[in-house]
Amino acid sequence: MVVAMMLSAASCSKPENIEETTVPTTIIESTTVAVTESAVANPQRFKPIADITDADSVKSLIKEWATNGGDCLNNTDITNILLIGEDYVDGSSRSDAAIIMSINRKTKSITLTSVLRDSYTYMNINGQDRFDKTNHSYSWGGPEKLVEVISADYKIIINAYAVVNFESFVQAVDEIGGVSVMVTDAEADYMNKTKGVSTFKSGQNVRLNGEQALYFVRIRKLDGEPERTERQRRLIKAYINELKSLSQEEKENAVASLFPYVTTSYTEIELLTLAAEAFSGNWLDFDIISETAPSAENRRSFRGYKTYTGNLDIWVVDYIRAARDLQLLIYGETNIMLEENHVSAIDLALKSKY
Repeated sequence: MVVAMMLSAASCSKPENIEETTVPTTIIESTTVAVTESAVANPQRFKPIADITDADSVKSLIKEWATNGGDCLNNTDITNILLIGEDYVDGSSRSDAAIIMSINRKTKSITLTSVLRDSYTYMNINGQDRFDKTNHSYSWGGPEKLVEVISADYKIIINAYAVVNFESFVQAVDEIGGVSVMVTDAEADYMNKTKGVSTFKSGQNVRLNGEQALYFVRIRKLDGEPERTERQRRLIKAYINELKSLSQEEKENAVASLFPYVTTSYTEIELLTLAAEAFSGNWLDFDIISETAPSAENRRSFRGYKTYTGNLDIWVVDYIRAARDLQLLIYGETNIMLEENHVSAIDLALKSKY
């Protein structure tokens, strides 16, 4: 996953060159979501996406949203790469981590957005409608299907993906001599108790080797999914900071040694080109922004919720607000319109309208 930093679209449409298709300022200002000044002043020419007002159940709403064919935002200054941490359980693969890494060459920033794997969503698997956790799409259709589902839910173009399994993750960290990361008292205590050792320390700069770093990002029962994804992003930041201290040759060797272990939609030449741009463009010095999608305001947990694979603990998501928020975060603009009387999937779920 982390090596991709040194370096498709789904059911929403790629924008066309059309005239007078920007979201009118008056409509944006009347919505219930705060809109940045840049979103109003410099809207791009994407077809606006309307709110959904006629859904009578969670399933009908999230399917209509995912399949509405609206324009996904994109920008030539921004590259979105889906970083996927792969795990194997009972002989099948799953995406244990999914992070959208948005590289903004204009603002010189990198936004790391963790997509919560337990988000309840719509997906089409071999012509069959399924409603289940987001990460199940990876088990049924691989990285391409996961990209399709996330892109459709959040209305952004994902330019590429990179998959790293946990064995490769350990090697990536060990290749650069380990990382220094902030570890809380609770995290250190949990790891020591579950491992039956006393080797994990707490502090602002705790040195972790590859196996220790892997155990750190896989902490589960201490808290919840949002906290676990924050640890994953914390580790990525630590990895980037570690790379900064290496010589140019060491950086290039670290990246090149991991190419055989990364499954990606990029060709090897494209990866090398991207890595060269990263080094020449000083991407390691870019500001790093860390977020979660959906945010706490746009999700609600439900236990034993009926899904395609059974009654599971999931997040019901207000994808319309969540997509708008993510567009604004990554691009500083949005083409999603919200009605004043917006009704979300959360509202419908609370009324037991699955």
